[in-house]
Amino acid sequence: MGYRSEVVFIVAKEVMPQFLVTMAKSPEARKMCFSETDTRIKDYCGEGNILFNWAAIKWYEGYEPIDAIVDFMDWCDNEHIAVDDDEQEAINFYRFLRVGEETDDNVARGWAFSDVCIERSIAF
Repeated sequence: MGYRSEVVFIVAKEVMPQFLVTMAKSPEARKMCFSETDTRIKDYCGEGNILFNWAAIKWYEGYEPIDAIVDFMDWCDNEHIAVDDDEQEAINFYRFLRVGEETDDNVARGWAFSDVCIERSIAF
């Protein structure tokens, strides 16, 4: 069965051109994002943004589609883009959250859509 995670990945329209380049280079990542999501919301919180959600995915680096998305996030973390005649950090235009099976296995990347966050609580 393997270790599973829940993942939410949101790409804002400002970095969508680079994301589409990533998808063009990786048919497996394109299939994962556009055919194998549990939830995909087009125009999430604004026209041109896309939210992807996988409820129980094997998110292991070393798998080609995962590596393609990680490479895209790495690009965003290190690049500046022109937005409305202003240069901004691309890290501000995506959000990635992963919650693993272990209670301390949480990953958050990107600064966009900060209202999308990880919450763990005890229910009784």
